[in-house]
Formats: sequence, structure tokens, C-alpha cells
Amino acid sequence: MELRKFTAILLDGDGVLWKSNDPIPGINSLFDFLTEKGIKWALLTNNNTRTAQNYIDKLKGFGIPAGLGSVFTSSTVTADYLLGKYGPGTNLHVVGMEGLIDTLLEAGFQITVGEEQPKDGVAAVVAGMDLELNHEKVKIAMRLILDGADFVATNTDPSYPTPEGINPATGMVIGALQSTSGVKPYIAGKPYPAIFQTALKALNATVEETLMVGDRLETDILGANQIGMHTAAVLTGVTTREEIQRKDIKPTFIFQDILALQKALSEVYWT
Repeated sequence: MELRKFTAILLDGDGVLWKSNDPIPGINSLFDFLTEKGIKWALLTNNNTRTAQNYIDKLKGFGIPAGLGSVFTSSTVTADYLLGKYGPGTNLHVVGMEGLIDTLLEAGFQITVGEEQPKDGVAAVVAGMDLELNHEKVKIAMRLILDGADFVATNTDPSYPTPEGINPATGMVIGALQSTSGVKPYIAGKPYPAIFQTALKALNATVEETLMVGDRLETDILGANQIGMHTAAVLTGVTTREEIQRKDIKPTFIFQDILALQKALSEVYWT
């Protein structure tokens, strides 16, 4: 399939636009191009350890203006789901870190966290990444779920890359709670549809006219494929060309990096 003009582009962050705190070459050129051509964009990330404002600040540090309407994390989509189901002021119990906790507090929820035993009933246990997960946290959350609290997960990513190697990610936490409680969670982040649908609604964009750009087959590419969106895999993150050839999850397009993506888009918009 040939690349064509899109009215909106959804972008993963780590491995696509940056690695850790280092921008990937071509990031400013890409966003200048999107602005020049009037292409709407949004950042979609499963990282729930940072707030949307953290990502806005990160982008601004790279010289890219961004606002809350351009950044969607698995935490913000989780908060939106909970607001829609329960409304603000609802009691929640959280297994997670600052990004998730702050996002839920800003949304107006009453929360207990980690080893803190709720004094009143809670509507849901909300879980994300927790670098200090322990037996007590799992025990409290498990018992709340068994007592009837809903189980809501930001995402289930099994791992994430670091300069020292691959580390276990949010899937470690969700797996512990699911296996001990026997309950499957509602999942807000990629590859599930909520985060994509939320971004499309905010951008007033259609699936048919939007391109998802990511580096993970199992989240970025699979999630967008499942709702009928065109996808572009870049090879600057965790996925190699050989892996794409080997696996059943196939992107619509493959690019070495965002520079190659921009070059291809420029040729489309030139004609």
C-alpha cells in the first residue's frame, strides 16, 4: 500500500520520538512539517508513571509546543473511564506510582494507596506500574477485588527498555493481582481501544484518515490495526525488521525512523 495524506497522526513517545531523555534525530523537523501541513497530532503513551503535564514539559524541552489536548497517557484514559463510570469523589484504591496517583487526584477521586488500608468501601482497585510492589500491597488489593471492587488496569506492558537492559513493567503488577484474585481487569491503555478512541475524539479525526506511528507491535501497531487504523512501525525502539517479518502483527508501513517517515510524507504532500 502506498503512503497517502493523513489529517491526523498519533505518535508513541519512547522509541519513536525519544530514547529516555534524548530526542531522536528528526523530531523537530517532523513536528515543523506537521504544523506546516496542518496535520493534527497527539502523543499516546502507556507510561503511567508520569503525568500528562510531565510529557508536555518534556516536549517543550525539545522545542515542541504541546497542550493537554495533545497528550494521552494510560493514566489519563483510566481517569476518564472511571469518571464516566463513577463520577468524581468516588473512593478508589491505587497500586501505582506518582503519575497515576496525581492523575486520579487531579480528576477528583478520593484514594488510598499501596499498603494503606481503606477505611470505607472502594468502587475500584486501580493498578499501574509500581517499582515498590510487595506482598502487603498485593494482599490488600487482592482482598478488595475479591470483596467486589472493580479491577482497572492502566495497561499490561510486560517490559520496557533501559540503558542497562530490559526491565519488568506494568504487566508484572497486573499479573500479580490477576493471578491472586482470579479477576481480569478492564484495561485502558494500548492495545485496547479506549486510548485510541479518546485521542481521535479529541482531535475530531476519523480512523480512516489517521496514522498511528509506534515501535511496539503488541501495543501501538496491534491496537491501531484492531480498530482499522493505518499503522507505521519505526525501527528506533524495541522492534526490528526481522521481528516484523517473523510475527503475525503487521504494520501498514515500516520506516527506519521518523526522518524516513517525514521524507515519505513530504513526497506525498509534494505531489
